[in-house]
Amino acid sequence: SAYFRDYSDIEVRPNGKVAITSQEDSQLWVGQLLGVAKGIIDPNVIAFDEQKFDLYDFPKSYGCQTVYCNIEGITFISDEMIMAVSDKMKKHGKQ
Repeated sequence: SAYFRDYSDIEVRPNGKVAITSQEDSQLWVGQLLGVAKGIIDPNVIAFDEQKFDLYDFPKSYGCQTVYCNIEGITFISDEMIMAVSDKMKKHGKQ
């Protein structure tokens, strides 16, 4: 599952496909939420499919330093395309 140090956004499609982002880890988790049908969540069976997920790193610098540390939002354009947004880094390189 998405074990991050922080969570900056979550997006759930009507078919249960989920995207979760982390600023501190500079990562994107994409998986499947069980118990969702046609956009309706059944609270009695809701759970993440622990076998069906992918974890992506946002690009790093040539020195393997985190570049994308301000990921604020994530959205699905389609089941195969995701758009991420960030904000301006605060002074002195702080998140």
